[in-house]
Amino acid sequence: MRLFVLLFTIQSLVDSQLLEVFGLANGNTGTVQRQPFQDIASQSVGLLNYLASVQKNPDNKLAKRLKQPIPQVAFVDGLPVIPGVVGSLPGAGACLPRNSPLVRERRVSPSFFQNIVRNIPGAQDYLSSFLPQPVVNVNSLYGKYHWAIDTPSVHEKFCPTTEFLPATTTKSKASFSLVDKFRTQDENGGDKTAFGYGLVNHNVTYVYFQDDPCPYQVVMIGPIDKKSGQYEYVILSNWARFPIIGLVRDIRVFYEKYKDAMEAELEKDGFMNGYSTQNTIHYTDWSKCRRSTPVTYFRNVLSELFG
Repeated sequence: MRLFVLLFTIQSLVDSQLLEVFGLANGNTGTVQRQPFQDIASQSVGLLNYLASVQKNPDNKLAKRLKQPIPQVAFVDGLPVIPGVVGSLPGAGACLPRNSPLVRERRVSPSFFQNIVRNIPGAQDYLSSFLPQPVVNVNSLYGKYHWAIDTPSVHEKFCPTTEFLPATTTKSKASFSLVDKFRTQDENGGDKTAFGYGLVNHNVTYVYFQDDPCPYQVVMIGPIDKKSGQYEYVILSNWARFPIIGLVRDIRVFYEKYKDAMEAELEKDGFMNGYSTQNTIHYTDWSKCRRSTPVTYFRNVLSELFG
């Protein structure tokens, strides 16, 4: 997290476009330029399909939760609040403030529904409680992952990887930093590096990326490899089920051993269905990805500087 704060300071001193030329991403790098109401239809249908799919799952918690009284929104000094639900702090479970540097330029989440409720204290906590909340062993979470699943209407990253790095750990809480590396335009494009951080608070794991001011949560974890002690894969999303990111340790091993079981879990928990399978997620193509070298880095820098 110290590195993330340091980059916030640098961002205020140096033009973000110049930093991007030399490989440091801003919040818009690797994202699809979308209008505020873009994808509202697909996101709405996705939520409706989620409700339909979880009805088929006898273990889902949604039916029990919906039988409980829904918190009423009140207004205190003109601000909406949910009585009895304190709400997470911005950047610690809730969305980041709109003027946060290095985050997406418009400070708007790709999720239309998250943007609607982000200013209502407690709303995010209440809705996030419907998500699966696996108990994450933070030590098994650390390390490098390849993106196997992304959301093409949101992400435009080629050969993307994410690495979780340890920071601090206590008995019930932990924090960590993350480093994103990806290419833009195509598999041979310039290498970009983005940063973020994560928090584990009482079995809920939040992950913040530069391209979204609102947090993802770890909603699914794969088995732990016996030799490395690390998770084979991790699925990230939010209460609106949009976007979805699938991180895997080894692409080949994932397709051979875990892809089918993971898809079954995603469908059971309402993250994947007949609609979203075709439109909101897809499997990242790694067939054309090659290892970067200093030569390719300088070639791409010169290309961006001089065309």
